[in-house]
Parts: sequence; C-alpha cells; structure tokens
Amino acid sequence: MNTGVNGAVERKTITITLLDEEESPAASWQVINAWPMKYTLPDFNATASEIAIETVEIAHEGMTRIS
Repeated sequence: MNTGVNGAVERKTITITLLDEEESPAASWQVINAWPMKYTLPDFNATASEIAIETVEIAHEGMTRIS
C-alpha cells in the first residue's frame, strides 16, 4: 500500500547513520531541511513468514557526509 503524505509537514535537519555488522556507526549523513514525500507499507499476509519492509521517501535541500 502506498501512502502520500497529506497536510502540512515541518522540515527538519536529520542525521542518517549506517551501521556495520557489530551495529557500530560506519558512516553518517546530515540531511538539511528534510520532509517526507511518500510512505510505503508492506502487504501483510498472516499465512506467510515474510519480512515486512516499510519505505520512506524523503525530499531535502542538501546532504553532507559527516563521518
């Protein structure tokens, strides 16, 4: 199921951190004035043992690698 983001959204500067196998930070990015554009939910099936993946698409005004 795809869901567009409705209503007013506040832009925020966020940090995205990539973790390694030991769950230690491997890289980080600062995303300037980010806001959500799209949110996708998985189709759930109670009879299957599948991984559920949610997706968020984020628009922004700039991005910098900080580590």
